[in-house]
Formats: sequence, C-alpha cells, structure tokens
Amino acid sequence: FIWDDDDYVEHNPTLRTVSGLAQIWFQLGATRQYYPMVHTSYWIEYRLWGLDPTGFHVVNVLLHALSAMLLWRILTLLAVPGAWAAAAIFALHPVHVESVAWITERKNVLSGAFYLGAMWAYLRYALQKGEELTGSRGHYLAALALFGAALFSKTVTCSLPAALLLVLWWKRGRIVRQEVLALV
Repeated sequence: FIWDDDDYVEHNPTLRTVSGLAQIWFQLGATRQYYPMVHTSYWIEYRLWGLDPTGFHVVNVLLHALSAMLLWRILTLLAVPGAWAAAAIFALHPVHVESVAWITERKNVLSGAFYLGAMWAYLRYALQKGEELTGSRGHYLAALALFGAALFSKTVTCSLPAALLLVLWWKRGRIVRQEVLALV
C-alpha cells in the first residue's frame, strides 16, 4: 500500500462487513469519494484476499490490459490502420503507470474498462448495419449498462455520448437525429 491506499482500502471500515456494501452505495460520505463501483470492487477483493496488496495490484493490471484489448477491438471495428500498434502503445505508455500501480487510482482503470466496453458495445450497435441504427438491442443495452457502471466508477466518463457522436460523425460525415436520440 502506498500514499492514501490506507484510507481507501487498509483502514476503510465499509470493506469489513456486508452492511458496508450498502453504505458504499447508499450513504453519502461513507467513503472519501462517491465512486460505488470502485469501492464495491475493493469490497469484493477484501473478501477474496483480505489486505494483501498483491491482489489489488493484479486486478489493476488486468483492468488495464482489458482496456488495451477493448481499444484494439474499437479501432479494428472503426477500420483504423495500425489498431494493434495503437493499443500496444496505449498498454505500455508510461502515462498509465500511476493508475495501474496505485490501488487508490482504481477509479481510472475501472472507469476506463467500462467506458471502452460501453463504446465498443455501442459502436457494434450503431455500425452493425451501416447507415441506420439497426444493430442488436443487446449491444445497446450492454452499452447502457457499461456506461452506468463507468459513471459509478468516475464521473468524467459522462463524456462518452459526445465522444460517440464525434466518432459516428467521423465515420459517416454526418449525425442523424436517431443517433442523437439513442445517445440521449
């Protein structure tokens, strides 16, 4: 544990009991920041390996690896040349070291995985049949659920609908009303 990992994990009373999980979600101020998905992940991990920091670090690495794979899938779906290389650079770039190595920064790797998962699911929905939004309803619902999870991990993920509109505009040269309504 380093820096303020003690407040978020080591000395966090909400991780110790089943009622702590309810506090994480429904009692404002029970945790230092209201990121219930992040603290729920800590709560689950506390049950799996207690206060051994190794498990927490491994989960951060796995979440970051998942994000890199999702980025590769998104760029491939968008037919971006060099998608694999871009995802590899993302995975290995030193700017991510703090988020991956610092347990408290779980909010970055968790929200990133949910954000990219939501983007991938939505683009599968929106680009599946070309011009019209005729993709699988399951992809749309998955995107919605993953976006909600991203928001409960870190609020900056509220930028996803705008980012998706920009991507759709880039791919099609225009944005249709149906796409705006689907993202609202």
